[in-house]
Amino acid sequence: MNTFDESTTVLIIEDSHTVRQSLRAMLAQVGIARSEAAVNAADGLQRIRRKQFDVVLCDYNLGEGMSGQELLELLRRSNAYPLTSVWIMITGERKYERVVAAAEVAPDDYILKPFSSQTLFDRLRLALQRKLFLRPAHLKLLAGEVSQALLILRQLESIAENNVQVMDVLRLMAETYMLNDQFSEARQVYEKILAMKAIPWAKMGMVRILKEQDDIEQSTVILNEIIADAPNYTDAYDALAQNLTHGGQFQEALSILEKAVALSPRNFQRLCACGETALNVGDPLKAATYLEKAVLIGRNNSAFGPGVMVDLLQAYSEGEQLEKMDRLSQELGGLLKGEADQFLLLVCRALSTLGRKRYTDAMALLRQAAAFVLLPQTGWRDATRFIEAVARLPQDIDGYCAGEWLQQLALRFVKNHQDVTLMTALSRDNQVMIAAIEAAHTTLQAANDQAVAMAKNGQKQQAALMLYGVATQTRNDRLGMNACSLLLQDSAPESLDKVLQLMKWLPQDHERVQGFNAILSKREILSEG
Repeated sequence: MNTFDESTTVLIIEDSHTVRQSLRAMLAQVGIARSEAAVNAADGLQRIRRKQFDVVLCDYNLGEGMSGQELLELLRRSNAYPLTSVWIMITGERKYERVVAAAEVAPDDYILKPFSSQTLFDRLRLALQRKLFLRPAHLKLLAGEVSQALLILRQLESIAENNVQVMDVLRLMAETYMLNDQFSEARQVYEKILAMKAIPWAKMGMVRILKEQDDIEQSTVILNEIIADAPNYTDAYDALAQNLTHGGQFQEALSILEKAVALSPRNFQRLCACGETALNVGDPLKAATYLEKAVLIGRNNSAFGPGVMVDLLQAYSEGEQLEKMDRLSQELGGLLKGEADQFLLLVCRALSTLGRKRYTDAMALLRQAAAFVLLPQTGWRDATRFIEAVARLPQDIDGYCAGEWLQQLALRFVKNHQDVTLMTALSRDNQVMIAAIEAAHTTLQAANDQAVAMAKNGQKQQAALMLYGVATQTRNDRLGMNACSLLLQDSAPESLDKVLQLMKWLPQDHERVQGFNAILSKREILSEG
């Protein structure tokens, strides 16, 4: 698309019927007739997933559910919105200027209400020009040709005519390096950006790199700087709260999240995080307040799922709100029917029995749930719910086997020392559980250290096979990804087969796994050629 004309496709996401009609009329005045309209974020999300649009005009405030900014972030992070398409945010809020200046995931442009059709066309044209400059790199990225895209970006940097183009190029370059686990290269680009201007989103890029390198302490320092410089940058609050939570500092994390909620009171994910953290603090009544708001708002949110209702059930169980607990338990029983939901359903039933202090029944349910720990559909958050439920069991109950359950769970989910700290904090001073978690971490660290030593001694294939064996047994993501990285350095068919086996259960939304998929796709293309 080199210009806007009668073939241009536009999606309008706006909750006001009058504004939708007005925008369609404006587009028609400049010759754009192929437009569709969505009434909220969920409707817009469905349409974007079904069809590719050249342009999206999205209102920032969309009433119930996600805001326009949250929708954009969801789409960009899930790679569901093409790099070549234009996103224009429309808002009547002057403070959005501060939001977008800091945003890690920013629109191509934004327009403050009210505006004329000529203003709309001018801003669309300028946004298109910025897209066209980056288009050669975008097309290479869409084709999976990362090295070629990076080469083009370096060429574009050298011919950029202004600082806006330079920043656009450097931002895409850094994000591309990040997506392909080239953290040192990404860091150099972010440092280059920050030498030009102390931009909050570039600092957030540095935070992401530090987190990948398990440098939580330094990332926390930078996050505090971001919040001080850009107090409306709520993503920084969320990231800081995650750091504090992983360090077992639940009260401090809750305080940070509550500040973010005050800035953005209808953010579904943040309300969920507040509720979860209040549970960790041991304040089930406060947790229920946040989670009830999340459920009310989230019904119109595409990210809504049973997880928030399970957290609310836990809040009711711990707060001894038995009547509400029973009603919600019945609703969850109707929702969690599939085979993939069995682990969560058993945890829910255990929470209900724990609420009535029927500990023997609860332990029997948790024993059944423990059999599902290694299945791919059992995620980290469900695992932490399991830990919190197990921690409520009396240790003198007949057949108590929390240590066995926690060691198996930790072998699967522990990736770094922060995970150990968090699991330990969730264990509520249960020494049997804590000892099991620490033992699992020691086992995992020993396997990883052995693989590193072997690789340094030129025994990469042996290291890969050793990691493959341990990862297959434990289903540990970190070991599985490290095994893939070593196996992909070997061109033997049996090594590729082992990578494919690991990829069946590794998280497909993880940046490293996406990088492995890109390598596999490229090898498939080369073999076909």
